[in-house]
This record gives sequence, C-alpha cells and structure tokens, in this order.
Amino acid sequence: MAASEKEIKRRCDAIRNRMREEGLKALVVFSQVQLRYSGAVRYISNYHLPTRREYVVFPLDGDPVFIGCTLGHIFYAKQTSWIKDVRNGGEIEKMVLEVGKVIKSLGLGREPVGIVGLSRTMPYIDYQLLVKELPEAQLKDATGILEEIRMVKSEEEIGFIQETTDIADRCYERLLDVLRVGKDELSVMGEVDKVLIERGVEDILILTAKGRSFPGFINHPGPYTFKEGDHYIFSVEISGPSGYWSQIVRSLCLGQPSAQCERLFDVGTAAVEAGISNLIPGKRVGEMVTAMIEKVKEGGCKTGIWCGHSMGMDVGENPGLFPESPIVLKEGMIITIHPHVMSLDGKEGILVGDTFVVGKEGPRRLSKTVSDLHALSTVAKG
Repeated sequence: MAASEKEIKRRCDAIRNRMREEGLKALVVFSQVQLRYSGAVRYISNYHLPTRREYVVFPLDGDPVFIGCTLGHIFYAKQTSWIKDVRNGGEIEKMVLEVGKVIKSLGLGREPVGIVGLSRTMPYIDYQLLVKELPEAQLKDATGILEEIRMVKSEEEIGFIQETTDIADRCYERLLDVLRVGKDELSVMGEVDKVLIERGVEDILILTAKGRSFPGFINHPGPYTFKEGDHYIFSVEISGPSGYWSQIVRSLCLGQPSAQCERLFDVGTAAVEAGISNLIPGKRVGEMVTAMIEKVKEGGCKTGIWCGHSMGMDVGENPGLFPESPIVLKEGMIITIHPHVMSLDGKEGILVGDTFVVGKEGPRRLSKTVSDLHALSTVAKG
C-alpha cells in the first residue's frame, strides 16, 4: 500500500519549500535497512528497501533520481516507485560515485547540497567518497529538514497509522486468547505473529518482560513457561501494510496481581493521563513529559527509560519524549506515550502505553483496546 500521488506531491512541495529556505540546490537522501533509520528514502520514493542501502538525489528543480545497489532492488523500485530515473549504483563506492555523477550532471557540483542522514546513519566512508567526488560542492547536514517535515502527518498518513494500530489491537486480542499458565512464551508468540503476518505486517518488534517481579525493562521474547501469578508486559511495535508504525503496550497478570504491581499500574495509568492532558497543539514536548514525571513522583515512584516517542514511517521517530525537549506539539503529530514507572529501589517496574494523534480538539487514542492488569485474572490454568 503506497502513498497517493496527492500525498507524494504534498511531501515534495514541503521538502522543496524548506530547501529554498535553507538555500539548498539539492538533497542527497540516504537510508539503510536498520530500525529507526530506513524510512527517509521510502518517504520520498514509495519504495520499500528489503536489504542494504539506497540513495535518492532530490534536486530543487527537476526530477529526482533513485540509486540502488542490486539488480533486485532496481527491478522492484521500477515497479513501485513514482521516480522514473532508477539506477543501479552497485556496492558502496560505485553507488556514491553515481550520486556524484548525478549531482554534476545537474550542474550542481559547486552548489550547496544537503545530506539527509549525515548526522545519523550515512557511513563515514560514503561521505569521504562523496567529498572526493564533489570537491567543490558545499555539503552540509540536512537531516533535520526531513525529520521536521515528517513529524507532522497528513490525514492520509494518519489513516495508515490507524490501520496499523487496528492490527496491533487484533494481535493483543489474540494474546488474551492464548496466554495461559503452563504455556511457553515462544509458542504464544507464534500465535500472535500469525495474526500479524496474515494481515500484511512488514516489520515486527515485540518486546516483553515476565515473572513474579522485575524492573520493567523489556526485551525479546524467549523460552519461558508462564506460572500462576506471573506479571507480563507486552509491547507490540509493528509497521503495517503501508509501512507506517504504531505501538501499544499492555501489562497483565496471570492470576491475582501483587499489591506493588497494582500500585505501579495505577501510577503508570495516571502518568499516561497526565501526558494526554498536555498533548495539545502549542505545548512543548518537554512540558508534557514533565507532567508525566511529576505524576509518577506524586505516586511515590520514579521514572526509568524514556516516556515515549513519535511514530511514522520509522519506529521511534522524532520527537523523543524527554523533559528538556523544546519541540512544540502540532496538530497531526503522532505520539506514543509509554511511561516506565519503577519502585524507588528500582527492583520493580511496569510499562503501559498507547499511540495518539494530536488534534485541534484534543488528542485521539488510536487503539480501541485498553491496558487491563486483570484481563487474565480468571482464565483457566493451562
């Protein structure tokens, strides 16, 4: 499922407007297959890279050029991308040389050129090669330009993320069907993954924590037999058929939860609500996070890992949710709130969360399921 022509035009117009403001004659956009850093080229091109790396040269005037590194990439890019000039750059050096060749053919070898990915993911060797190939070009980091544009989603993008969240809900509902005392976590994940794969999910990042007591740090599922009274954190982050990500985080107990777990859950839920009440256009991200942290402190607990992040064509896009963040919330931003609440001694913790869209009339929760610590309290054993 690809972005429409109207949506692609909106993105390209927004990018070129920012390029004019920055005085850039072209952008060199880099992506590689790595969680959090694979969506930049796809955002422009509609092509879903399966392996390795890719470049797009995006001129201020004229048509962009897609540069892939294998014949397979070129074959599928020609089928799925709206970009007509699709080239096989080969591995590393040849790919960068092709980028330089395109820049020079556009007559921009001495002009200001921005590089998207320079401060994040572009390999140093690639940059060295590009500098050597374009010794007179004025190369500068332009990663922030695309990140800024991608932070605010269109109605079409929000629809894609809603679809992904709906699939995450189905995944959680299946978890409730199969999670039982005596079951192994890997067999449970097999049932959950089946729901995701059948619905066309592209990427799956499920992280969990389990046991009678734990600090709430989540990690990949593994061999583990569930026991009566186990607490369980289930975080599902997925990119749907459109390539857009969403996340829900649910905390459960197989049986009666401990008093401490109940308390942590209540504090975490209150922190989420504090975040929601500040998730409005014009507020700074830092204000929202500070409100959550203060709510956790009021509950006699402390915060652990970060409180959340944005979502889009990458998992965990900007902005991250940190108290020092100066970023102003805008209508159309997609924010995943998941405060990590810990006991003061750091021995026990919990994570709850959902994904929201910032709206003019207030935030909207995209998930239709809710985190219920007692959802499995009366299920049969085994």
